[in-house]
Amino acid sequence: MPLLQAALDAPWCVISVMGAHAGEEVDAIFDRKVTDCKTSGRTFWVAKSAKARPGQVQELCATSSGHVVFVEPATPGGARPTTQAERATEFSADRVDWSALPQGVGPVTGQLGGAATALVFDQLVTDVDGMLDLWRYAEAATPEVPVRFKLGLSTICTVQKDMTSHPDRMKSRYRRIVAVGRLVEPYCAWVK
Repeated sequence: MPLLQAALDAPWCVISVMGAHAGEEVDAIFDRKVTDCKTSGRTFWVAKSAKARPGQVQELCATSSGHVVFVEPATPGGARPTTQAERATEFSADRVDWSALPQGVGPVTGQLGGAATALVFDQLVTDVDGMLDLWRYAEAATPEVPVRFKLGLSTICTVQKDMTSHPDRMKSRYRRIVAVGRLVEPYCAWVK
């Protein structure tokens, strides 16, 4: 579990609540994305969240390597499944220069449009066994604010910070880790 340990030891990471997506179950999604990493050298994970935008992820990756820790929702079925399955064909780190998605990458789907983004991994592992203590993390953009997932904000750039005594911390402290990804350039990109 070196990738999981690297993510847990890092000063920051992206935390994402994982659920079904456009009619595809969690295991099938992860299997497809793991295959992308093995065959194409990377994969793209659509994550449309105001708390994990390309500029922020890219800036954090400039300071140290980046990871995404995927966790289960607080309650079974607690993550509302994405229903949109529009398929991306291009990506851009800056919204100026666009490139075709790499040959061999499986479907990159979600609700696309002007604000659609994707996290970019070169490694993704699902054979992890661990729990994430959400009270150890604060929002990267505002480190005085503890991590709090909400509808439409299920992916958040975080920094390690003790939030155990913060009155606005999450009620459910521990979440089971289901996968860990390692970010690779461009780390987070716009997709269309």
